[in-house]
Amino acid sequence: MLSEYPITPDQIATYQRDGFIQLNNVITGPELAAMEEAVATAVKSETTTEDPNRIKSSYEQIFIQKVNLWTRHASVKPFILSQRFANIAAKLMGSPVRIWHDQALFKEPHTGAKTPWHQDTPYWPHEPKREQTTIWIALRDVTIHNGCMSFLPGTHKFLDIEPVNLSNPQELYDIAPQTKGIKPVTCELKAGSCTFHNGMTFHYAGPNRSADMREAQAIIYMPEDTTYNGVNHVVTDQINDTLKVGAKFPDTLFPIISN
Repeated sequence: MLSEYPITPDQIATYQRDGFIQLNNVITGPELAAMEEAVATAVKSETTTEDPNRIKSSYEQIFIQKVNLWTRHASVKPFILSQRFANIAAKLMGSPVRIWHDQALFKEPHTGAKTPWHQDTPYWPHEPKREQTTIWIALRDVTIHNGCMSFLPGTHKFLDIEPVNLSNPQELYDIAPQTKGIKPVTCELKAGSCTFHNGMTFHYAGPNRSADMREAQAIIYMPEDTTYNGVNHVVTDQINDTLKVGAKFPDTLFPIISN
């Protein structure tokens, strides 16, 4: 079992100020190799039945996205429900956390398109929408060449901005003119390193121009007391008859995993 990952008060302050932080070597050695194999195998198993000649939508051209692998693949589950990762999130957010969902985000060689600038939380059926956070783990090295992440510091404080249509994205300055003049910070990562970003922080990933798959695994956390607001979302659409607007998310599919 991995030991607790150390987080300093300065790192917490940086995250709270900027809305994101890079942390190195959150998972290493045999554990990293096992996580990469588990996620890559799960993604492959869920894509081999897809028609290779099917024309992909503009959204599908951004990446191969597989949501909630932990609910379908026993080999992936222990990594997604890792207390090591969740406890970092809890320290950065300042509250106990439950999982919202996981998503493998694989950009295909040469063809993986850019991920437009956007915030995350506006798409989610959550109230309130301020402290959700995502750990984005590089399963292989990520660089500018193959589609690493960039962030606009401080933009987690920009509320009530129109959600970006990722299939037909608007220009960033058209929907969020207040971001003009904010210099992006690009985070290249060695395998096993990660970023955490607040769900309201604007972020972007470039295209994959390399000859290899860009492999990343995201795990999204929400404060324990987050409530369901009834908005449609792929994670909850199949179970919304079991969810109550205004109530907290149930532990069965959204367990509390920080201690």
